[in-house]
Amino acid sequence: MMLQYIREKDREVLPHLIDVHSKESQSPQKTIEITLTFSENEWFTNEKLTLKVVFKKDQDDEVQETEGCLIDWKDGKDLSKKKLKKKQKNKKTGETRTIVKSAPAESFFNAFESRKAPESKEDQDDEDEEVEKLLDALDETMQVAMDFNDLYTFEALEYYLNFGQSAQDFLDMHGTGDDEDKDDDEDEDDSDKKAKKPKKTEKGPAASGDAAKEQECK
Repeated sequence: MMLQYIREKDREVLPHLIDVHSKESQSPQKTIEITLTFSENEWFTNEKLTLKVVFKKDQDDEVQETEGCLIDWKDGKDLSKKKLKKKQKNKKTGETRTIVKSAPAESFFNAFESRKAPESKEDQDDEDEEVEKLLDALDETMQVAMDFNDLYTFEALEYYLNFGQSAQDFLDMHGTGDDEDKDDDEDEDDSDKKAKKPKKTEKGPAASGDAAKEQECK
């Protein structure tokens, strides 16, 4: 499911997703193209993010290449990078200084990078760490594209047009909400109902009259 690739930090951007479009083609080989439209936000300047996944000929679950787009991240807002602090000691002076380096970070938006699968089967079978990372990234991008395509095909598009209102609605809709929180909410609701339950009144003319008035208000 696509949502397993959406990290906590990515979810802050999701309320700005206002439209989704997907196109699937089977000729000359299977391709899926998705376009995500975002409202103005503090993370990147792009209005649209596009992704095209090209499958291998006669294959529905193996990717040949992905064609993404360049995300124009605003200063200090790149979710695909993380900052690492490292202390470095000068061999001559003995002084220590702290340097900050950027390193790749896991993010849903990594799916929009362009990649190509290894050309030969032997390359894919290679236990090289970089090849393994590439294959994992291609698989993740394929899942993202296929899930968006399924959602676009089978879900009401109107839902996405209102999507900018709440990212939590999107997460809850596809089963990523916290079940325990829901159970707690239900327990609280039950407690509230019990607390609000009117006490039994004593029998008598006056009590009956008051009950009748309360019933009329309801």
